[in-house]
Amino acid sequence: MEAKQTHKAHRVRKAGASAKKKQQQKKNAEKNNPKAFTMQSAQKAERMARRKAELNEKKFHVPMADRTPTIPPPVVVAVVGPPRCGKTTLIKSLVRRYTKSTISEIRGPITVVSGKHQRLTFMECVNDTNAMADMAKVADLVILVIDASYGFEMETFEFLNLLQTHGMPKVMGVLTHLDGFRDNKRLKTVKGNFKHRFWTEVYDGAKLFYLSGIENGRYLDREILNFSRFISVLKLRPLAWRSSHPYMLADRVQDLTDPEVLESNPKANRTVALYGYLRGTHVKGKDRVHIPGAGDYQLSITEKLADPCPIPDKERKRLDERHKLIYAPMSEVNGVMYDKDAVYIDIKKSQHEENAEEGEGERMLSELQKVSDIADRLASQQFSLFSGAMPVTADNVRRPAVFGEVADAEDSDNENDDGDGDGDGSGSGSESDSGSDDESGGNVSEGSGSDRELELSGAETSHETESGSDDDILQRVGSDDSDDGIADTDDSDDDQDGDNLRISPIHGLTRRANLMELVYGSAADAGATPAYKTKDADDNVKSLAFKDDLDEQILRRLFITGSGDSDGEAGSDADHDDGDENTLGDFEDLEAGSDDNGSDNSDSAGEAGEDSDEEDEADNKFGLSADKMKKLKKKFDRIDDADAGAEEKKDFYQQQKEELQQYVDNTRAEMESLAEINYRWSGEYVKMVIEDMPCEFMEGFNPALPVVVGGIPNEEGLSLISLRIKRHRWYPRILKTGDPIVVSVGWRRFQTIPTYFMNDRIKNRMLKYSPEHMHCSAAIYGPYIPPGTGFCAYYLKKKQSFGIAATGSALENSQSIDIEKKLKLTGYPEKIHKNTAYIKKMFNSALEVSRFEGAAIKTVSGIRGQVKKAAGANGMFRATFEDKVKLSDIVFLRAFYKVPIKQFYNPITSLLSVAYMRTIAEIRRSKSLPVPNKADSHYKPIKREVKRFNPLQVPKALQAELPFKSRPKVVKTTGPAKRAVVMDKKDKQIATVIGEINLLHKDQTKKRQEKAQKQRAEYMKKRRAAEEEADARRRKKRKTFFRREGQNEKPR
Repeated sequence: MEAKQTHKAHRVRKAGASAKKKQQQKKNAEKNNPKAFTMQSAQKAERMARRKAELNEKKFHVPMADRTPTIPPPVVVAVVGPPRCGKTTLIKSLVRRYTKSTISEIRGPITVVSGKHQRLTFMECVNDTNAMADMAKVADLVILVIDASYGFEMETFEFLNLLQTHGMPKVMGVLTHLDGFRDNKRLKTVKGNFKHRFWTEVYDGAKLFYLSGIENGRYLDREILNFSRFISVLKLRPLAWRSSHPYMLADRVQDLTDPEVLESNPKANRTVALYGYLRGTHVKGKDRVHIPGAGDYQLSITEKLADPCPIPDKERKRLDERHKLIYAPMSEVNGVMYDKDAVYIDIKKSQHEENAEEGEGERMLSELQKVSDIADRLASQQFSLFSGAMPVTADNVRRPAVFGEVADAEDSDNENDDGDGDGDGSGSGSESDSGSDDESGGNVSEGSGSDRELELSGAETSHETESGSDDDILQRVGSDDSDDGIADTDDSDDDQDGDNLRISPIHGLTRRANLMELVYGSAADAGATPAYKTKDADDNVKSLAFKDDLDEQILRRLFITGSGDSDGEAGSDADHDDGDENTLGDFEDLEAGSDDNGSDNSDSAGEAGEDSDEEDEADNKFGLSADKMKKLKKKFDRIDDADAGAEEKKDFYQQQKEELQQYVDNTRAEMESLAEINYRWSGEYVKMVIEDMPCEFMEGFNPALPVVVGGIPNEEGLSLISLRIKRHRWYPRILKTGDPIVVSVGWRRFQTIPTYFMNDRIKNRMLKYSPEHMHCSAAIYGPYIPPGTGFCAYYLKKKQSFGIAATGSALENSQSIDIEKKLKLTGYPEKIHKNTAYIKKMFNSALEVSRFEGAAIKTVSGIRGQVKKAAGANGMFRATFEDKVKLSDIVFLRAFYKVPIKQFYNPITSLLSVAYMRTIAEIRRSKSLPVPNKADSHYKPIKREVKRFNPLQVPKALQAELPFKSRPKVVKTTGPAKRAVVMDKKDKQIATVIGEINLLHKDQTKKRQEKAQKQRAEYMKKRRAAEEEADARRRKKRKTFFRREGQNEKPR
C-alpha cells in the first residue's frame, strides 16, 4: 500500500505584493460595508468614544498669540552635549546636507537656508554653566547629543533643568557612538533604555534619533537626511518671555574703536558693533539692553542691514549670490573669516612661500598700518587736481554744503547707488537725455566743465546767481535717478548706513519736487509740521525730478481723485489733458465708481448724465445709483450669512485663537502704518553699536560663547525680590542663608546673598538652612523681575556632582520685606513674694527692660507670667505669675527681631572676567583657616537632678467629705514579725552539698563557653582566609576582563 501523500502547510504572506493586496481588500471591505465592522458592544463603543474625547482634550493648550513676523528670523538650533559626544560632527553633517559645503572649524553661529520658507542658525553650546544658561534663553530647538557608549552625563540633565526654568522649547535627542555595539540584541536593549529615560526627563513621546556610524568624518547621509526632514516640519510654540522682549544672538562682532585711540591707550573703552537677526519684539534706536556676561548698556546706533542669508522666495538672487546658502562670519567659509577686529582671507601658499622673506609690498602695508605717522604725513602733503591749479592740502579741502531734505535725499540716493552697482552707465545716459529734451539743460551740460573749474577755484558768484533764480538746481546724488526722473528709493530701507557719502556732479537743469507737498500742501499752509516731515520719516518721503516747463498743478491733479478744487481748475485741467498724456503717461482714476454699463459717474460727465445721476443719488445718502445699491446690499447679505454660519460652527477654543490672532494682526497693521517711528522690527538683520564697552570684552572674546543682546524694558531699577525656591533634589548640599549664589532670571545672571524664610500666616520667620524636600521663600536684592518669571540658581565653583542648586519663580518686587528671627532670653528668680518674683540675668539695663514691658514670659514648668517694671540698674525686673514659682525655675522670654536683608547685587560678567564674592567656607579653605570653635555652641549633656517630693498629706476632715473612690485607701497589715531561722547540723550539710554542686555546675559551664569561643575564633580565622583567597581570584579575573575590553575598545 502506498504511503499517504503529505502537503506542505500554507504560509500566509506577511510582506510583499501579496500581503499588500490582502490588506487593501480588507480596507475596501470595511469601506463598502461599514456596519459589518462596527462594535458589537455598546460599552466598548462608549469607552472608545470617551478615549477619543480625552485624546482630543489633551491636544488643547492655552492659546497664545503668534507674533511671528512676515519674514521670520532663522530658527536657533542649540546643539548641546558633554565633551566628545559628537556635537561638532553633527553640525558639520547638517551643514553639508543643507549647503553642500564643508566647514573645517565650528566657530560661532552658523546660519543656513534649509528650505523655501525656513532658515536655521546652528550654535554649539560649550560645557560652561553660564554659556548653557544663555543658550537656554534663546534656543528655539535643542538637540541633545548623547554618547550611547558612555550613557547620560550631568551636562544633559543640567541643561534640561535650565530649559525648564527659562521656557521649554522643542527638544530632540540624538544617540551617537552606536557603531561600538556588535550585538544587535544588546543594541536594541540600550536603545530602549535610553528612550524611556529620555522620555522621563523630557516628555512621553519625545523624538530620539539614532546615528549608527561615521563615514568620511560625517554621519551617514541617509540618517542625516531623515533628521533634517524632521527638523523642517517642526512646529515651534511661542514662548511668553521671548514674545514680549526683543533679543538678538550676535553672529558677528566688530571693534569700531579709532586705532589712534587704541595705540595711545590700549585699555580704553571700545565701540563695538554687534550684528545679528532681531527676534521677539521691536527695538528703538536708543533702547537700554543687557548683554549676559557684560552688563547693561545703551544702544547708540541701531541700523537695518541687508539680509546676508535671505529666504529664496523673498528675494530674487543674482548670479553672484546663488551660492549664498550659508552665513557663518566667525567660521571659515570659502576661505573668508570675520574676527573681532579684522577680516581674514585664507590664501593657500606652498611651503617655500610661507618661509620666504617679507616682500616690498608687504613691508609697505605694514608701514601703512602705523596710524600715528599717517596724520603727520597728510598734514605736510599737497597735490594739484589740474595743471596750473591751486595745490590742495589737508587744511583747505572744500566740503560741499548740503542741508535739510536735500541731504536726506542724497543719503538715500547714495545708498541706492551702492546697492545697484550700475551708476556709471546710467550717469552718461542721463546727461545726454537732459541735453536733448531741454534747451536750458543743454546749455548747462555744455558748460559743465567750466562750472566745475569755477567750483574748484573758489568762485562763488555763479552759485549765488543760480540759487536766486526760479529754476533752482538741486544737487543729485548718484546717477540712477536721472533716467526716468523718479528717485529709486525701493532699496533705501535695506541699506541705511550712509557712511560712504558720494556727491556726484550736477546733471542737467532738473528740479526735485516733494510729492507729499504737491498733493497735500506745504507745512506753511497747514500751519503745523506734518508727520512725514519728521526726521524719522525721511526715508519714506518720495520725491520726483521733473523738467522746468512742467506745471505743478497738472502733476498735483493726477494724484487727486474727485471733482477737483473748483470749477475753474476743472476746466483748466481739461484743456491740458491731451497734451499731458504723452508727457507723463496715462493715469487712471481707480477710486472713482462706475456702473455696469461702463458709464463714468464723475463730475466731468455731460449734462444729461448729471441729471440722471442726481435723480438716483436722491434715493440714497451714498451718492450711488439704485442698481449699484441693490447689488451691494445682496453682496453684504450673502457675506453676513456666510459669517454667521461660520461663527455657529466655531467652538470656544477656535474663537479664542481667532480673537488673539485678530488682535495681533490689528496691532501689526497699526504699527506698520506708523512710518515715522524709527523701529527695528523682528526678523530684520540689524547692526547694534554700543559705546563705552570695556576693553576686556574684545580682548577675551571667544566665538564659542554666545553673545546675546536682550531688551530690558522697565527692568532696570533695583529692589528687594521675593522668590519661591526649592533646592534641587539632585544637589548634594542644603542651601545656607548668607552664602552668595548666582541667580539666572530673564536675560540677567547676577550674584546675590539670599535670606531664606517661611511664612507661618503671622510673620516671616527666617531659616538658617533651606528645607530638605519642600519649597520655601527667599529674599534677594536685584533688578526688577516680572512676577511669575522662572529662575535657576547655581554656585560659580562647580563640583563634580550636579551643578544646579535650586529652581523656582519670582513672586513680587517690593521695597521692604519684613523677616524676623526667633530670640529666646532666659533669666532666673532672685526673690519670690507669693505670685510676684524678681528676675535677673535676662536683661543688662533698665532701658532694655522698658522695651519689653508687658511682654509674656513663661517658666520651664509651664507657669505663665508678664514683665512689669525694672527693679534696679543691672537689668533686674519685677514680674507676676499665675502661680508661685520656685528659685529653681528657669524663666524665658520668646521674642522676634527683624533681620536686615543684605543688599548685594553683582552682575556676572563672565565675558569680562571679573572676580566674584566667595563663600565663607571657600575663603577658609583657600587660607587654611580652621572653623571657629565656640564652647557655648557645643551640645552638652543635660543633667537634671531628681527631685524628691514629700508625700501628699490630706487632712482627715477633708477625707471625710470626699467620696469613697477619692479617699486614700491605705491598708495596714498587722501580722506577726519575721523570726530568725536556725539550721541544725543536718540542714547545714545539705546546704553545703547543694552549694558545692552549684559551684561545679558553674565551673563546667564556664569551661564549655571558653572552648566554644576558641573553636569559633579558629573557624572565623579559616573563613576569613578563604574569603581573602576568593577576593584575590575575583580581582584577578576582573582585571583580566577589563584589560581585554580596553584593548578591544576603539578610541573615540
